[in-house]
Amino acid sequence: MSTAIEVRLGPDAVLCLDTPYMDPGREGTTLFFFKNRQFVCWDVVNETMLPGYPRDIADAWPGVMEAYPGSRMRGVLHVPAWGAKVYFFFEGQGEALAWDLAARRVEPVRVPIQELLPSAITREGDFTPVYAQLADRTPVLYAFRGYDYTRWTVSAAGPGPEDAGFPRRIEHDWKDGLVLAPRAGVYVDWPSRSSAHSNRKLYFFMGNLYLRWDVPSNTRNYRLDVLAGWKGWPAFA
Repeated sequence: MSTAIEVRLGPDAVLCLDTPYMDPGREGTTLFFFKNRQFVCWDVVNETMLPGYPRDIADAWPGVMEAYPGSRMRGVLHVPAWGAKVYFFFEGQGEALAWDLAARRVEPVRVPIQELLPSAITREGDFTPVYAQLADRTPVLYAFRGYDYTRWTVSAAGPGPEDAGFPRRIEHDWKDGLVLAPRAGVYVDWPSRSSAHSNRKLYFFMGNLYLRWDVPSNTRNYRLDVLAGWKGWPAFA
């Protein structure tokens, strides 16, 4: 008797860059969705999946997937205040991989996660990192794990202590939205969606579903399946 294998559509990690990086000739923000050993790009200005994807991560981000053979990507962070770097996180690993955006290469020295994001949450095992902004546009970093999450206020000086009162239970602050840690998350400031409503959103991915969270009102907008909300979502290899 055969056993069906569940296919989860959601990404392993999501990166938002406010300038084009992979596709010359474009302008505006791009979302990178990483899954397995491939990635796709979403054009935020035109709200569409870019053609020519999925592509292999190894071709466009050489050295990233090779850094921890056999480990699945767990998260990715770009913090504008920290410069032109992207940090990749992998399951079961205590160090993050730094990617130099300007040089387009992996940096030779890996970064201990406890130096980058110091917390009991990040020390105890795999977590979901998310860069975002608060309602007043203060930049922050979140880390979700299990039923708990924590937060750091971002400064140009680099990593610092957790904000006062953290870690906290997810369900206390993301009411009617999250209870458990999402698999991936990303903050998006849409340029032209609406003049009547906020365009500043957080997207959390959980299995085949995703949750859209409105930042200024701190409320859930909706929960949809990935295929319905992100037209052109591919079948990753």
